[in-house]
Amino acid sequence: MVDFKMTRDGLVLVVRDYQNLEDVLNAISTRVTQMGDFFARGDRIALMIENHVKHSQDIPRLVAHIRGLGLEVSQILIGSPQEVSEKTMKVEVRNVVEGVGKIVKKTIRSGQTVIHSGDVVIFGNLNRGAEILAGGSVVVFGKAFGTIRAGLNEGENAVIAALDLQPTLMQIAGFVSHAKGQEGVPSVAHVKGNRIVIEPFDKLDFERSD
Repeated sequence: MVDFKMTRDGLVLVVRDYQNLEDVLNAISTRVTQMGDFFARGDRIALMIENHVKHSQDIPRLVAHIRGLGLEVSQILIGSPQEVSEKTMKVEVRNVVEGVGKIVKKTIRSGQTVIHSGDVVIFGNLNRGAEILAGGSVVVFGKAFGTIRAGLNEGENAVIAALDLQPTLMQIAGFVSHAKGQEGVPSVAHVKGNRIVIEPFDKLDFERSD
């Protein structure tokens, strides 16, 4: 169910397809314990989700659980263990703690995926069938029609914004929504009252955290 794989770029925690998240969390704890003194507190590992489409909503809990064991997730990968070995996956390597942003100056077309452990800014459109997985917030200076998953590391403080927010699916941390913004109106999606709400840019009302 879970295992560690050594690559040229460091250690990868591979989470294979599963049915029960609690079983995975327990398996990670057991595996880390079995490795004894191999890890020092604060060591960084990559997290690979074999079936990310099915399990993306679980990524925030997986990251939080790994942190609770004293490790940091440096990057999130998608694909299979074979792809990790063959170095065929396109992975953006960034330190999760630093939250460095990624800027993409093109339209993201159907079948393409942008993965980054910090914030993602797109100067272009996000077409249907395209996907963004971001550790932080996502901003699209264009039309957003694809799937957007934000806050996979940052949590529910992340936001999703676009000049035209019409996504197939949105996820912020563990919250998922199929809602859409007003067509042609710059809008921001954020977590408020334990759900994702979409508000026009000029009428934003963020929930106070204090």
